[in-house]
Amino acid sequence: MSAPRTARRQRSDRGSAFLIVVFFAAVMLIAAGAATKSLLTEGRRQQEEDLIWRGNQYARAVKLFYRKNGRFPTSMDELTKPQNKIRFLRRAYEDPVNTEDGSWRLIYVSPSGQLIGSVRQGAAVGIPQVRPAGGVPPAGPGATPAAGTGVQGSTPGVSASSISSPLSGGQLIGGNIIGVGSKVPKTSIKVYNGSQVYREWEFIWDPARDAMQSGQPGVGGPQPGAPAGQPPPPPRRP
Repeated sequence: MSAPRTARRQRSDRGSAFLIVVFFAAVMLIAAGAATKSLLTEGRRQQEEDLIWRGNQYARAVKLFYRKNGRFPTSMDELTKPQNKIRFLRRAYEDPVNTEDGSWRLIYVSPSGQLIGSVRQGAAVGIPQVRPAGGVPPAGPGATPAAGTGVQGSTPGVSASSISSPLSGGQLIGGNIIGVGSKVPKTSIKVYNGSQVYREWEFIWDPARDAMQSGQPGVGGPQPGAPAGQPPPPPRRP
């Protein structure tokens, strides 16, 4: 075999080997990209599950507070800090999709049941009369609110003077907190309550709906099996 033909054959073999290396490198890059995308997607799904669980913990804490006191909380401290050795929320959970500061958008309720701070059109809840666990009866129409109960007329826990104009930070002076929502205006993977935008994910406690689902005419009093004056422990997260 002549030297020129041998040289050409060697160059051809090196070219084939190079192409094989390039092919396998491209395959590995594609596989790595797909795996990274899958991991990122799985991470976002986990964040969304955390968002739903944590948001519902706030709604549950509002329910426990209302049942105990016959009114809505007016600050997050009333939910997250012990009140007479009772803590309604295990700790102040952050919004997992809000990577800036983890804060929530607070949602308030007016005397008529209209939600303030909600981004859902015409959002409202029903507020029936209740007898709080402390034994203070709801005031009748035109009655003077009992001291510390915040009861105005026939709507317990909501006084007309407690709702004011929102400030720049979205807070209300003396507002009655009924739930939380996410601040993040990004598209989600999961559809929650018909929405695929985090900012439209809201977690509130609707007293009337809760009463209907439990088959009870009211929502006051401690839950069955709970020690007197002590809310039941929050459900364990799997």
